[in-house]
Amino acid sequence: MPKSAVQSINDVNKFLDEKSLLPIYFLYGEDSFAIESAVYLIQNKVEQFILSDFDKEIINAEKDTSLINIIDQLYAFPFGGGKKLLVIKNFDVVKDKKPLSDYINNPSGFSILILIYNGSLTFNELNKEPFSVLLNKNYLFEARVLKGEELVNWFISLAKKNNFELSQESTKTIIEIVGEEKFLLEMQLQKFINYSKGKNLSLNELIKLSSPTKQYSIFDLLNSLGKGDKAKSIEVSNNLIENGVELIAIINMISKFILTIANAMEFISLKVNDKEAAKKLGTSDYFYQRCKEAKFFLNNDRLHNASIALLNADLSVKSTSIDSKTILQILITELLTKANSNPFEQ
Repeated sequence: MPKSAVQSINDVNKFLDEKSLLPIYFLYGEDSFAIESAVYLIQNKVEQFILSDFDKEIINAEKDTSLINIIDQLYAFPFGGGKKLLVIKNFDVVKDKKPLSDYINNPSGFSILILIYNGSLTFNELNKEPFSVLLNKNYLFEARVLKGEELVNWFISLAKKNNFELSQESTKTIIEIVGEEKFLLEMQLQKFINYSKGKNLSLNELIKLSSPTKQYSIFDLLNSLGKGDKAKSIEVSNNLIENGVELIAIINMISKFILTIANAMEFISLKVNDKEAAKKLGTSDYFYQRCKEAKFFLNNDRLHNASIALLNADLSVKSTSIDSKTILQILITELLTKANSNPFEQ
């Protein structure tokens, strides 16, 4: 069976009422946030049918964990006479998974088993037991890491469930600032809701709230770089670092900034309108406009110099013990000059 036949973890919702509860939920994939959310949903639904605390158990699996013993537990009658719930974490480390196949074909009528597998499964793995049996029974749910439009739509949908409206444009901008971690985005949404008190928030308000520092956002750094203002750029970068923004996140955002400027120069020459260009690049209109306005870098030599500076900074992060502020100061100096030397070399 092809990998595309695997259900999305978002489909778990379809199997959570009393009549549609599954005996087994096998949750796997790279999106740990989605897996944790699904486990919470399943537990929340199943617990109303559990009549004794002895009928709930969470097991952290190890290499030598015996599935035969676990299966015996699943077949054992519940203490309270209702349902039983057994959650097995780290199922991926279990060495002998074969005993699960027989249970899948003949599951207990009163037990609910949640299996959590950290990581993805290859096409070949999906065609081997016990995964092939799970797939045939529709007990398999994949948690893919969402990117691009999928992540945007997920965040808009999450906001809607919380009675908060977000546009596509605002959502793209927020993700550019906060990053793609669902946990951080969910925290951000709660901040928006608490601040808004039922009112609509402007894009500028959302940007300000999304920034980890009240004084500056990552866009302030990009704006000062785009103007060639070294002193302001260093001031802003220091403030971001002091307020907990990761060095690698800042470097990645500057890299995206420079790459988008390079693409923007080509789109300008081809007379592609801004909205279409932003869509092609997968950025927000706001971000694309900031890149177009970065006059200092609208020059092929400076863009080439910037790419070298970013490479030097990346190498420095990986191979030296220089502190974050110093790395950024050297990066900014290189970005805003045409220096041929590498300040990171000792």
